[in-house]
Amino acid sequence: MKAIRDPVHNIIHFDKDEDAVLLDLMDTREFQRLRHIKQLGLSSFTYPGAEHTRFAHSIGVTHLMKRFIDKIRSLKEERLNNYIDELADYRKQLLAAALLHDVGHGPFSHALENTTGIKHERWTVEIINGDTEVNGVLRKHGIDPVEITDIIQRTHRSKAVVKLLSSQLDADRVDYLLRDSRMTGAGYGSFDLEWLINVLRIGEHYGVVEVGLDLNKGLSIAEDFVMARYYMYKNVYFHKTTRSAELIVDRVFKRAMELFHTQDDYLELPEDLSAVLGCNGQTDKALGSYLNLTDHTAWHCFYLWRNHPDEILSDLCNRMLKRDIFKVVPTKGRYDSDTWKRIINWFGDRELHQKYYLVEDDATSSSYKDTYILQKHQSDEKEDEREASEFILLFDEKGNGKELSKESNVINTIRNNPISIHRVYLPKEYIVSIFGG
Repeated sequence: MKAIRDPVHNIIHFDKDEDAVLLDLMDTREFQRLRHIKQLGLSSFTYPGAEHTRFAHSIGVTHLMKRFIDKIRSLKEERLNNYIDELADYRKQLLAAALLHDVGHGPFSHALENTTGIKHERWTVEIINGDTEVNGVLRKHGIDPVEITDIIQRTHRSKAVVKLLSSQLDADRVDYLLRDSRMTGAGYGSFDLEWLINVLRIGEHYGVVEVGLDLNKGLSIAEDFVMARYYMYKNVYFHKTTRSAELIVDRVFKRAMELFHTQDDYLELPEDLSAVLGCNGQTDKALGSYLNLTDHTAWHCFYLWRNHPDEILSDLCNRMLKRDIFKVVPTKGRYDSDTWKRIINWFGDRELHQKYYLVEDDATSSSYKDTYILQKHQSDEKEDEREASEFILLFDEKGNGKELSKESNVINTIRNNPISIHRVYLPKEYIVSIFGG
């Protein structure tokens, strides 16, 4: 038995025989890389303790998935037998998918995605199905890698399996909320995990299988779970300082990409980053290089470029290194025309500076998406980005599901007033110049 000490789940056990495939996957080059990818990116700019990694999160999700499976398989209702059988049949595959669901994340993952146009999910699929150690381990243990990517991409034949990893009440979301809350010190993101698992249920809602909670015993923990999400999104994931830092990194990569494509030998790029930026969507050809990228690679670039002759790139990198980030522009409303006119007039014909230093940010444009509590925009309705479920269900003793927001006035209020945060950022000295001190 292998024991791992975890700050969220205390001691996590892996049986050396039963969990052999998981232990072997953990030792692969591709999974070990996640030790060097922070779970919360630049949240440590705001919360210094937020240094935890996608490596730890992925192990936590796998541990929770075991507990979720065991709980559902312990339920005695005859109507659940098909789901229980599926979870027994696909247990090994589901646990492998839980462990590998984030293996495709890169440094400052979502900023890099915006620059390359390649989502981390595509890299995940490439890693699992490609010529990698992960692929070799799966095949060695008699697991078809395509079945793992089917679970992660929500196309697997067993929807019960899919929903445990991707729904409004899944092992991934439960772990990252608890972990992010613990590591940032934001206590309002915590909730009673033990009771949530105790009242965990599965059933059908309008003919679709859903993971939910017991109606009689689970209302309070369901409310706590949603409130934890609500406060974490408002105060951690969308914190103005964190978002400012993330947006600057996005501009750094954009400027680097622009220089990379327009001026030969003008930008010193690590070979692996150059291969990824120039792969034109051909992930199979750049996979080896992508796997060499970590957060350390990105920070190394910031140090390299801080003295670059391009004043925009060097300035943005120095801002990151000094934590001299952009500030929120004081506005009287979302579309404050007077403020916008003053800003645009101040930039004048300096369109390039306006492009990189005037930043408009919406909560819905962030990498953190939660369709249950966030205001929806049409841009969020792409099929490949939708949640596997839009419901949080409470099941009665007959297996009838009731949507949480219809049973709870508190949650109904939140869903009718979803989080909508709109900010405009500028360097602080620009704000002083435009609006005065």
